[in-house]
This record gives sequence, C-alpha cells and structure tokens, in this order.
Amino acid sequence: MPSDAHPQTDAVRVAAYFDRLYGSQEHYWWHQEDRYSTDPDSYPSALLPQMTLRLLLERAKTDPDDGRTRRALDLGAGEGADSIRLALLGYAVTAVDVSPEGTRKIRKFAADADADVTVATADIGEYRPEGQFDVIICNGVLHYIRDKARVIGRMQAATRPGGLNIVSAWSSYSDVPACHNSVPVYCDDEDGVIAGAYRSWDIKLLYFDRKKPESSHDGMPSHSHSHIKVIAEKPGP
Repeated sequence: MPSDAHPQTDAVRVAAYFDRLYGSQEHYWWHQEDRYSTDPDSYPSALLPQMTLRLLLERAKTDPDDGRTRRALDLGAGEGADSIRLALLGYAVTAVDVSPEGTRKIRKFAADADADVTVATADIGEYRPEGQFDVIICNGVLHYIRDKARVIGRMQAATRPGGLNIVSAWSSYSDVPACHNSVPVYCDDEDGVIAGAYRSWDIKLLYFDRKKPESSHDGMPSHSHSHIKVIAEKPGP
C-alpha cells in the first residue's frame, strides 16, 4: 500500500465508525442536561473542561477588552459540546470533525442552544486552519492520527501568542480496550510527541489520567482508558 494512502484510509474508517455511533442515540457524549454549562463547577469529574473554563473565565476578567472577537477552533469536535460552550462564552468558533453525522449534530445542537458555530466536515490530519486563534481544542482525537506532530505543528502555528492549546488523547500506559479496536488507534507515550511538542510553552496543565473508567458514553462493555491531558499557553513574541 502506498504510504500516502494509509492516513486517508484511516480517516474513512474513523468517519464511518463515528457515523454509526453518533447515529445510534441522540447524545452519544455528555448525557447530562447541563452539558453546555459554562460554570466550571458543573464538571467535577471532567478535568479538562473544568480547567479550560476556569482559565477562560479568569482571562475574561483580567484581559483588556480591545474590541477584537476572540476565535476558537475545535478539532475533532464530535457532537460539539466544547464548541458550544466556547460559543456561549462569546468566542467565534469553528468546529471540525471527520464524521458527517457528527457535524450534522453539531449544527442541530448549536442551533438548539442558540450558539453560533461554524462547522466543517474534514479530516483533521489534512485540515489547515485559516488565520489565528485564541483557543484551539483537540479533545479525544489525536489517538486516531498517526502523524500527531504534523497536526500539532499546524495547531501551534495557528495559535496567537498568549493563546491556549487544549489537548487530550489516549496514552500507551494501558492497552486500548478490545471494544475500541475496530478502527486504527495510535496512542502516544506519556513522554511522547504530545508532551514534547509543548515543552517550550507555558504549561497550565499536564496530567496523566491512568486507567480511568469510561463513563461518558453508553453501548459498550465496561472498560477504561489512559489519557494525556495538556493545557498550554503559547509564548509571546
């Protein structure tokens, strides 16, 4: 198989996989009614959204209002929960996902929440962000990408000085559960590509969540994942 064909094949398989999952129930992720709350205390067991919201709310209090619209990019947006929260905080949000069913649901759920989100169906392995962003989220998708360095490099280049990258992906600390082995998975080492890419940034959070029981979706046997979670601020010029 030609080397340039493999990532495209992965993306097609991942899109089909999530089309099936997202089509199986109204909300595959975030079943609670306050799933789009912008209050950090609404997420006592979800570290990444809790910490992200605390940082963004603190910045809203302390950063001068220069009249510029803050921009956010959500790569691998799923059903759009992170995107919708950011839009409700006043960000101009672009949500990108490889699953057509996922992006259909983002448009629906954003409209239901009265949140303005621009949505694109694309493989983030090939997607090229346009312009500069204050926040870029890549939550739960890099473990489906073989060339993580290329995606992270594009994220970092598209981040304004002082902007945030928020990343979560499965680590190699524990094996991928059998119920998730229907598509290619490329876990990262805890001291691997993701952690290394942010060594020169101001780290707000670097957390290794090991063997955490999965509770955010239904329809699979009981299982756990190990994660790498990073929130990092891009250095100034």
